[in-house]
Parts: sequence; structure tokens; C-alpha cells
Amino acid sequence: MIDRSSIKIEAKGILRTARVSPLLVAAVVIAVQFILERIVTLVETGSLFFYNTYASYYYDALVRGDYDALMSLVASLPERTAMSTFFSLLVDLFLITLMGGYYIYCMGIRQGTEMPVTSLLDGLGVAGKLIWCCIQITVRVFLWSLLLFIPGIIAAYRYRFAYYNILTDGSLSASEAIALSSRQTAGMKMDLFVLDLSFIGWEIVSNLTYGLLNIWLMPYKTLAELAYFEEGQRRMGRSPYGGASGGQSGTPWEF
Repeated sequence: MIDRSSIKIEAKGILRTARVSPLLVAAVVIAVQFILERIVTLVETGSLFFYNTYASYYYDALVRGDYDALMSLVASLPERTAMSTFFSLLVDLFLITLMGGYYIYCMGIRQGTEMPVTSLLDGLGVAGKLIWCCIQITVRVFLWSLLLFIPGIIAAYRYRFAYYNILTDGSLSASEAIALSSRQTAGMKMDLFVLDLSFIGWEIVSNLTYGLLNIWLMPYKTLAELAYFEEGQRRMGRSPYGGASGGQSGTPWEF
């Protein structure tokens, strides 16, 4: 039985003791995401905060029940060009690899290793696998969701560790990492669901702070989730961050 309370206490301890602050690294990730999202919005609409303003006008018209204003707002949405679509795709792909580097950083500090901010770029070494893995997971979850909403949610939890598998065993293909995640999460999906539920209160508070609390919440959640990944690895007879127990690490990075 996984002790969720102990895992969360451990995660908080790592937040306090890591030699390179997890809050600093999370702040860098969030800042990069925010800046790139604003640039994408600028390329698509000509304004950095177009959608924020649009949402405000739309909500106001909705509250007033002004159907004509709503239709006018819908008609005013800018059309996406080939250039804006291509640029948006490039940003999405980069953010996938950025999160890969962030997971590498979190894996390192869970082992007591000093991980510099530049660890965020380590995901570039397996960018192709991470991106292909993301595409496969998106398609599979979508197809399961066509059956009913619940199967889609179950599928998302089934593939929860796929990215971690790629980052800890460079010999795995994207498909193999997904298949391994399915085995690792067998009997653990409800535990992961309960873990997510335990953070709902913090998510609400974070929204009230316009996402600023995510600087603390993001590493807290990731460090806690990695403890579940470590358990999934052990169940498969694998060392937590080095492939099969007693074998070669196969990791795309070294501490």
C-alpha cells in the first residue's frame, strides 16, 4: 500500500533542501511557457493579450444575453494562417522537451543530486522520442474517450509514466515506454487518482493567485508523483532511475 501522506511529506522536504531551488527552476519553466504563449498569441492575433480581452468581452455579452454581440465576437476571431499554425506547433514541441528536462531535474533532486537550471535543456537529447510519445498518448486517449469519458480518463492514468520511462531508459522506444507504463500503473491508477484529488485545494488557491502558486505547486506535485513511478519501477524489477535492476542504466543523461 502506497503511503500518500509520507510521500507528500518527503516531497516537501526535498523542496526545502534541494541545492538548486525547485521553486527557481519551476519559475523558469513557467516564465518560458508564459512568454512563448504570449508570442504565439501575438503572431496569431497581433496582440499579446488578445484572448484575455476577448474572454472578458464574451463573458460580458453572455451575462447580458446579447446574442448579436456574441455572434459579432465569434465572427471577429482571427483566422489562423499557415505561418501562425507552424509557429504554434514549434512552440508546442519545444515545451514538450522543456518539460522533459524539468522531469530530469526533479528525478535528480529526488536522489539528492545537485541539478543546475541548465538541466532543463537535457530533454533535447530525447526530443524525438518525447514528441512521438506525446502524439501516441494523445491519439490513444482520444480513441478511448470515444467510447465514453471514463475510459479516456483511465487511459490517461495508464500512460502516466511513459515520459519518465523514456527519460530513465534511453533504450526504450516511445511505444515500449507506453507499454511499460501500462504495466507499471496496473493496480495503481486509483492511487494516482487519489493523489491528484489531494491537490485540488491547492489548484483552486493557485487559480486565485493567477497561477503564481504553481511555482511551488508544480515541483511539489511532480516530486510526489515520481515516488509512485519509483514504486512502479520496483514492481517491474527495475531500479527507479536506471532500467532493469543490476543492468546498465540506459539513461539519456548522467548525474
